[in-house]
Amino acid sequence: MRRMLTDRNHHILRELIELYTQTGEPVGSKALVEHAGLELSSATIRNIMAELEEGGFLASPHTSAGRVPTEAGYRYYAKGLVEVKGLEQRAKSALQQAIGQAPDLQRALQQASSLLGELTGCASLVLTPTQANDPLETLDFIRLEHGRVLVVLVSRSGQVENRMIQVPVDLAPGTLEKAAQQLNEVVRGLTIPEALERVVQALQQHRSAADALLDQLMTPSLGFQDSRVVVSGSQRLFNSPALMRDQLAALAQVFEEKRLLYALLNEVKNSAGVQIFVGADCPLAVAKDCTMITAPYASQDHRVVGTVGVIGPMRMNYQQSVAAVDYTAKLLSTVLNRG
Repeated sequence: MRRMLTDRNHHILRELIELYTQTGEPVGSKALVEHAGLELSSATIRNIMAELEEGGFLASPHTSAGRVPTEAGYRYYAKGLVEVKGLEQRAKSALQQAIGQAPDLQRALQQASSLLGELTGCASLVLTPTQANDPLETLDFIRLEHGRVLVVLVSRSGQVENRMIQVPVDLAPGTLEKAAQQLNEVVRGLTIPEALERVVQALQQHRSAADALLDQLMTPSLGFQDSRVVVSGSQRLFNSPALMRDQLAALAQVFEEKRLLYALLNEVKNSAGVQIFVGADCPLAVAKDCTMITAPYASQDHRVVGTVGVIGPMRMNYQQSVAAVDYTAKLLSTVLNRG
């Protein structure tokens, strides 16, 4: 059972993690004294570091006399020791300008994701608002090559969502047109949730040559939700020596397919304020050696409509990352409230 940490232990753990974050090198007592200006002897600091190691918060690499944080150490720091001082004015101004001057909401969210990644040095994620209350105007299928079909949904406000699906190459001529006609008769004027429910009912009542196409349209694998996740800077994770090649490959697949990201961001969006998930706490299994930081943003009626976040190695600048995620979420809420 871990002993309770004293204020002095807290201070040493905080300073050690922040120094290790900067240098990436194991931290010894002498380096801590020089970095933090502690009024403690090196011997006292070594004793405290030994206590922290015994408690599972630090570890000693075989090749060094210094210590490095463990996953438990990072978690303890992130949950209670990190001192967030707010985002510097230059970063605030950059976000305000990029988001505030964007021609539309989608571009604003893309800008937010891009800048958030730059500010934190992590991969950044934005779950965009759903158009759930925006009535559909039309649905159409555009046949492409090799059995691919582009499904296009246009809402009454002009919002466009599209998704690629695969159909049999030998699909009979006119099947797509017939399916679009059937669906438009059913869904025009309905919101997306209402439209999905109505189409399911229609499928149960009518079986036709277009059934296979309609069934595919209604399956979760269609993934209109995938287009709601904006990812920026995922390549930054590939420069991190802390992540193994197989983990990077798994993360790359998640970033590409986006379905797991959508489910994750949608799940955490109803959490209050900034959430920090360290290591095994991260709901994304392939990110077990990473830290994920998220925050929700809201619409005019204070209803949470999306999430912003970052994923990076556990050795990250928590002060900067928490401040950047928090400010970006609040700025997006402000923009939506003005709209």
